[in-house]
Amino acid sequence: MSVRAFPDNGAKVLISDTGGLWPTWSRHGHELFYRTEDQRIMVANYTVKGESFVADKPRVWPGKQLANVGLGGNFDLAPDGKRFAVLMPAESPEPRETQNHVTLIVNFFDEVRRRVAAQGK
Repeated sequence: MSVRAFPDNGAKVLISDTGGLWPTWSRHGHELFYRTEDQRIMVANYTVKGESFVADKPRVWPGKQLANVGLGGNFDLAPDGKRFAVLMPAESPEPRETQNHVTLIVNFFDEVRRRVAAQGK
């Protein structure tokens, strides 16, 4: 994984020679986060001086391995740059097909009002 200027001046700065997915810039610091193929979050500190971009060697961000969702995103950085929202693997003896289940509830309060009204009849 590498970084280039925009507009592109042709120069690239290597961040990781083992690849990386979902690069995410810290909003308040000089950090670049990304995910490895083995589902770990990495961080590389960097400095910018004029046209020069210099990145430190990436290090593992503390924490466990994330859930494997293939090429999709499984983390996002909080606006304060100190926490992540992540998808973690299910710790269950259930088959994997059962573990990868998400329930999305829309119009939650409308459904609660409907059920409460139905109980009152």
